[in-house]
Amino acid sequence: MTEPNPPSLYARLGDTGIAHLVDRLYERMATLPEVRQVWQMHHEDLTQTKARLRAFLSGWLGGPDRYTPQYGMPRMRRRHLAFSIGRSERDQWMRCLRMALDDTVPDAALRADLDATFSAMADHLRNRAETDIDRQPVVSTCVTPSRSTGRSQQERDQRVPACQPCQSNCHS
Repeated sequence: MTEPNPPSLYARLGDTGIAHLVDRLYERMATLPEVRQVWQMHHEDLTQTKARLRAFLSGWLGGPDRYTPQYGMPRMRRRHLAFSIGRSERDQWMRCLRMALDDTVPDAALRADLDATFSAMADHLRNRAETDIDRQPVVSTCVTPSRSTGRSQQERDQRVPACQPCQSNCHS
């Protein structure tokens, strides 16, 4: 007997979860001075930016395709070619996203799955030639019990590295 397909990330997060995540992502981006470089790539009025991201995430995470009927094929890499995106920009965006995930997704397993999915996309959007050492893919932060409800908001905000291994050989 075959196992049924696991629920999609969309089914696990839902429209409300996507909306909260998108709102919190841009709130984080607007308030963290260390991500100013990525923040400046965005329009002053984020109404359309947020609507597009919510529509994209719906289909990309396995739900209804709300992006293509309104905006055409996503072609995310092409849509981001106007911006110079390297390791630093990817890491700044992922920092905001991870904070937004911590703030809005209480389920640690879902948070880890979303982090891995977004990490792959963020790395794919890089379009600036860099040295080989800088071409390392972004590494997801470990999900340990201390990462979820056991940490204060201030402790989560202080997390700077792209990866905090839970043990010495975690990502070897």
